[in-house]
Amino acid sequence: MIERKETACRDCGVIVSLPLHPASSQYRCPRCNALLYRRGQPFGYIIVMALTSLVLFVPLTFLPILDLNIMGLHASSSLFEALWMVYRDGYGFIAFVSMMTGLLIPVLMILLLLMILVPLKMGYRPTRVALWFRLYEKMREWGMAEVYLVAIVVAIIKLLGMGTLHIGPGFFVFIFFFLTYYITTVWFNPEDIWFDDALDH
Repeated sequence: MIERKETACRDCGVIVSLPLHPASSQYRCPRCNALLYRRGQPFGYIIVMALTSLVLFVPLTFLPILDLNIMGLHASSSLFEALWMVYRDGYGFIAFVSMMTGLLIPVLMILLLLMILVPLKMGYRPTRVALWFRLYEKMREWGMAEVYLVAIVVAIIKLLGMGTLHIGPGFFVFIFFFLTYYITTVWFNPEDIWFDDALDH
């Protein structure tokens, strides 16, 4: 007999009975067709992508994003230098919120993912996995790395007509960092860590 659990659709609220150990890659609500469950990618793939994000974060902190030359005046700035300038101009709160939501929280989410998935991949369940999972879920609401990407693109468009603008290597590193971070979070389905077969995932 297949063990089942009841869950509520987040869109329409209908109660649906799903297998406790999903045999299909995804299940949809029978009334509104909303996605109820989708199996994530294997933990090994997610770990590799998360480690790539962390490696890219290191050069992201010091490589220049933009290089601007206006009538002989030259200016170059990395992501952290830009935040420091915002703080120095008297917008400390904005600089703090930008740094937390755009950089630090995404990195902390990746670290929490690794703390959860690496032990599972190695064959044992960490004792504090519930605590780390709750922290990860709370941070998901505040991780906004994409806001930085949009802000940089807008800045490039606005500065194009003001002088000679060169896109620095930090910009490309940031794009790869954002892509690997985004893929990591999309591939990871938090529900998968509670299944008994997670140790073999």
